This record gives sequence, structure tokens and C-alpha cells, in this order.
Amino acid sequence: MKRTFVRNIIIQYVLLFAFWLLLSGHYDFIHIFYGVISVSAVVWLNYRLKKYAFFEEEMSQADAKLKGDKPVTIRFLRLFYYIPWLLWQIVIASLQVAAVVLNPKMPIEPAIIKFKSRLPNVSAKVILANSITLTPGTITLQLMDDEFIVHALMDMSATGITEDSLPAEVAKLYEKKPSQVAYKFEIIKSQGDM
Repeated sequence: MKRTFVRNIIIQYVLLFAFWLLLSGHYDFIHIFYGVISVSAVVWLNYRLKKYAFFEEEMSQADAKLKGDKPVTIRFLRLFYYIPWLLWQIVIASLQVAAVVLNPKMPIEPAIIKFKSRLPNVSAKVILANSITLTPGTITLQLMDDEFIVHALMDMSATGITEDSLPAEVAKLYEKKPSQVAYKFEIIKSQGDM
């Protein structure tokens, strides 16, 4: 248990520091020093916050740990597939949105899509919500329990969600073979209804 904790702290520190270096673009002593201080503060604050359970699910996972059950955790090696896959989806969606915006007729058909998901924990739901928002043409408006409300700029923006490819990829971060993740779709509003 302690070994896993130390490994997670080291991974978090290395990733945050690499992100700091990438964003700063300066590799002199003062920027590296500020990076070490900033990343140390973030890791320390995160460690302090992890002592508190903010969601009922976290409390049930803590109870599961006490009982000896294994909680559902992220598969770190799967991240090496998921991140490039998500970046590629962002590129594709960017080109689709650019094509629609540059089209003189602007065939934009906005819709608000409501759906439920079968994801194993709060972290998976937040990853899905953020992945939807990062993809141009869609934005997560609300995440409540298992229910998502997403605004899509056009039909093709929402296909990754409605065809279950994006939710399934997020689920694969936690499970090897997930079943259908997104279900119970409902279009709340579209341009024809306005």
C-alpha cells in the first residue's frame, strides 16, 4: 500500500513538473526553481485534500479498502494509448468545426444531448466530461451522478458520444472489456425545436 502511494506521488510530481517545463518554455535556474516550488506545493495540497472524502463514492471506496476489497483504479499503461487517441479526436473535431464555420451556409445544428453512463467511479466521469469539453464542437454543461448534459454544435460533433466510442475509451482506462457505457440518450433541444 505504501509502495503504491509513493509511486503515485512520484508519477504525479514528474508529470506536473514536465507539464510546468513544457508550458514555461524556459530551462534556466530560476524557472526550474519556481517549477520545483510550485509542483511541490500542488503535490502537498493534493495529498492533504486526499484525506477527505468529498463524494459518497469515495466513502464507499474507503469502506471497500477497509473490508479488503480492491477499489477500481486507473490503468496507467492505458493512458499511453488514450492520450494520443484523444489528441487525434481533437484534431479531427477541429477540422470538422473549421469546415462548418468556413462554409458560407454554416450548416450548424446545435443540440443538447442528455445521456447516462456506466462508469466505475467519479474520476472516470470527470475524465469523460473533460474529454468531451476538450473536443471542439462539444461541451459538457452538467455532470450529475451518472447523467451528462452536453451541448453539441452539430450532429457529427456528438457522434463520438452517441456511438459510445469516447465513453468506451474512458471506461477502458479502468476496465479491460467494458460493456456499453453511454445509454438512455435524449435530445433536449435542437435548431428545429427553437
